[in-house]
Amino acid sequence: YKRQEVESPFDFARQARLVVPRNMPDPRAPEFSSLVAEALGEVIEACRGRTLGLFTSYKALGEAHAALSQRFADRYRILRQGELPRAELVRLFREDVGSVLLATQSFWTGIDIPGEALTGLVIDKLPFPPPNDPVAEALAERVPDAFGVFTVPKTAILLKQGVGRLIRTRTDRGVVVLLDNRLLTKGYGRRMLRTLPPMPITHELGGIAAFLA
Repeated sequence: YKRQEVESPFDFARQARLVVPRNMPDPRAPEFSSLVAEALGEVIEACRGRTLGLFTSYKALGEAHAALSQRFADRYRILRQGELPRAELVRLFREDVGSVLLATQSFWTGIDIPGEALTGLVIDKLPFPPPNDPVAEALAERVPDAFGVFTVPKTAILLKQGVGRLIRTRTDRGVVVLLDNRLLTKGYGRRMLRTLPPMPITHELGGIAAFLA
């Protein structure tokens, strides 16, 4: 059996931008969470709401939700995974154009939000499994380079699926903002980058509004 790659029907070079800010600290830094919320706020401003935030943990999601709910209390509806059933959250986000949805886990795949309701997609970190993941631990004990052989490809697939939430039709236009600059500075990050759709890469959040205009 030979695997075949199906070419995307979308023109990512024209329809999308990938923004990886260089000034973000290592994701393990104590100030990372607050800077994620600040950057996400900038994207929401530039996109006039219409933003999906994908997080790698409930803790990070909760911290961002607390900060953004206060910042945008009188401007944008901030939806959060867990407050309503998944299908209802997706429906509200799709119909209430200008709203913001913050989510994790199951929202990385299987949701379809075409049109302007989803214009900004923000990902806080590369979606590695948690350090205490039993599958990762078992593989590390049995395979010398389990990280490179299993963890990196699996994470790359999930990242690609998350990025795939943005462009769903030939008329969609938007930005993916990944706040984890290991995508550019680490060898495994560059491997993952090669699996993503061919979007122009920039490093400044300030250019988002101009691109969308």
